[in-house]
Amino acid sequence: MPTIFITDLDGTLLGHDDFGFAVIRDDILSFLERGVAIIPNSSKTRREIEHFCGELGVTLPFVCENGAALVNANLLWGTPDALAPRQIDVGISVERLMSMWVHSVEPGLRMRCDFLDAMEEAEQSRILGLSGDHLARALAREFSVLFLFNGDEGEFLRLRSQLQNAGLAVHRGGRVCCLSSQHDKSTFNHIIRDGCMAEHPAPLIIGFGDSENDVSLLCASDVACVVPRPGATLPALPDPPENVIIAPEPAPAGWIIAANAAFRRIQPEMEA
Repeated sequence: MPTIFITDLDGTLLGHDDFGFAVIRDDILSFLERGVAIIPNSSKTRREIEHFCGELGVTLPFVCENGAALVNANLLWGTPDALAPRQIDVGISVERLMSMWVHSVEPGLRMRCDFLDAMEEAEQSRILGLSGDHLARALAREFSVLFLFNGDEGEFLRLRSQLQNAGLAVHRGGRVCCLSSQHDKSTFNHIIRDGCMAEHPAPLIIGFGDSENDVSLLCASDVACVVPRPGATLPALPDPPENVIIAPEPAPAGWIIAANAAFRRIQPEMEA
């Protein structure tokens, strides 16, 4: 029975402050060598996740911009490039997003939102904790737009409602909010399952996350691995899977501790 790790990156696999993972790099590669498929699933852009894969030294299938696109799907399903799409998009362009935004959100709420694209580079760097090429990759968005929300919770819920009525969505991460069409980190789970089942039994999906933005992914997994963020409460899972693992420490070490615990927990199911 195939095993798939679908994992958030920032604050889950990558350190919350330094975005590092060097201390668990060999452990990640060991899982790949054992036949575990690892799929990064992040609000990060395609360019950012490709850079992460380059640092890891492996080309992986991945989901970018909160479920907007599945990249390298042909690698996941093990089919020739000519017979499988390399990238499957469900998101809509930034230009279309902003046009819909202006026509869908009341002016008072729009004034509560500060889009990073309109900020000076120094401010973008301060907010995202990135600079230089890292910052450029983070802002190379094809299907989403980042912003800060400067209102109260009631106003945020009103904003979310107006966006939903327009066919849009807002995801709230650890640092910023993200405007997109109505997809999330669970959007490709059923596509991944169905694609793998064409050649194998149904896969076991182990999801990894650290924030509210990862809840849909965690709830759509067979095992949910929650990695704590420093100084933050754990995300609440409204419909959790039967198996939930809480890592004892933050990323990156917490990721590998949870991964090993999940792998041990599913061994009986894999051998059945």
